[in-house]
Amino acid sequence: MAGRGGRTRGEWVLGVMMILAAAAIQSVACASPLGEEKTCDSKCQNRAKTGEVVIVSIVLVIALISGLACLSSLGTPSKFHQPSRGRGAAS
Repeated sequence: MAGRGGRTRGEWVLGVMMILAAAAIQSVACASPLGEEKTCDSKCQNRAKTGEVVIVSIVLVIALISGLACLSSLGTPSKFHQPSRGRGAAS
């Protein structure tokens, strides 16, 4: 099933994940300029842990949504055909 612009759900989810990863990398890269070393106090440690929890939670939610979307797209048969002969039957 194609979404907007001819993209599938998987491609859309992958694009969102790439945007989130780029934003996380950008925020880390801009946090401390090169050549300047800073120590991280307890407040900084708490903010880092919170950021980590947020990023992991977002990834898990995206994985859950992707899994549910794939699960809903599976087609299961409403009835099964009877085999012409049973297992182990002599020919």
